[in-house]
Amino acid sequence: MEYQLTNKYITASKLVLITILLSLIVSCDKDDKVRPELPNRTILYYLGADNNLHVEADEKIEALRLGFPGGDNRLVIYKDIPNNVPQLLEIYADKTGENQIRIIKGYPEQNEVVAGDIQLLLDDIQQLFPAKSYGLILFSHASGWLPQGTLTQPETALLRMGRSPIRTYTIAMDGTSELGLREFAAAIPDHFFDFIAFEACFMAGIEVLYELKDKTDYILSSSAEVVSPGFAPVYPNALQRLFEPRADVVAFAQAYFDFWNDQIGDYRSATITVTKTAGLQPLATWIRQYGIAARSPIDLPDVQHFDRYSNHRLFFDFGDYCRRMVEPAAESRLNDLLNDVVVYKAATPFFIPSRLGFEINRHSGITTYIRQERFPKLDERYDELAWSIFLQNNQQ
Repeated sequence: MEYQLTNKYITASKLVLITILLSLIVSCDKDDKVRPELPNRTILYYLGADNNLHVEADEKIEALRLGFPGGDNRLVIYKDIPNNVPQLLEIYADKTGENQIRIIKGYPEQNEVVAGDIQLLLDDIQQLFPAKSYGLILFSHASGWLPQGTLTQPETALLRMGRSPIRTYTIAMDGTSELGLREFAAAIPDHFFDFIAFEACFMAGIEVLYELKDKTDYILSSSAEVVSPGFAPVYPNALQRLFEPRADVVAFAQAYFDFWNDQIGDYRSATITVTKTAGLQPLATWIRQYGIAARSPIDLPDVQHFDRYSNHRLFFDFGDYCRRMVEPAAESRLNDLLNDVVVYKAATPFFIPSRLGFEINRHSGITTYIRQERFPKLDERYDELAWSIFLQNNQQ
């Protein structure tokens, strides 16, 4: 009798164990359905056109719609144009495979673009379009690291001369308000983006790159201005490169350069660079050791520049400047450090030559500001940047 009770107990225990295992299997299956695998990448296109760039907004969006490869990816657009509330749009493939556009949400109109707005936008992207990785393309007027209102537009001088300018995009601008570089960087979580691509002017400065070095792995930017219509002509065929499992930023940059290099006259004008942020700290350390940034070259007017202004220069070639400041024996190490940062660079021989333009004889892929006695206030603002702060620490 005791044997039978023991046997029944063992049998009942087995049944309980089997029931528990089955429930766990069912539970796991339910969890898999509730938490599907994340999409490969979400790319945010920041269309900061609450200014005179609004005329290009529709062209940009249509080019992006045509170029979106669909599949395991997401493409969202933050659209800010005059006289409209900012909107978050999504480009998606419908059941027929045709790319469509839909409105996801609207945002309150602001009188200026501030870092808090960027933070809220990125929070929405993470919640509404979570993915394994993220990329950012920013289209707006820009002026590198320069403080608001500092950059003098070359178009003004051309108009005084009675000549029509070629439109360029000179970090984000909302109406007449500009978002500063430091504020922009502070709004982005560290290591958030796989890449940041600037469809904007003068964003290949060492100051910009260093400020954003902890925010992204790669930065695509231009030493000079970006001629309109910018990236739009290559989005239909090259946007897919940025959605590859490992974003091929170089292939996209090559497509952009090839398009503009095939143009004629003033429209054959382009500079483009892809930088790897992991190499920036060793480069900065070397520059600090040599004390390069604390000095200005005697032959400043001969240093390659990338701005079109008749009475001043603010954007100089970083490599050309540094080579003039070190002995020949140090150039090899400088070249190695630059090669660790610049993974792709290209430039046309001239940049808008008939409209206060210039010849491009040297192009390291990176620009820099050089201190000048005539700009003491600008020097003070320069000292607030992470790049300048790091270099000056060696002198304290």
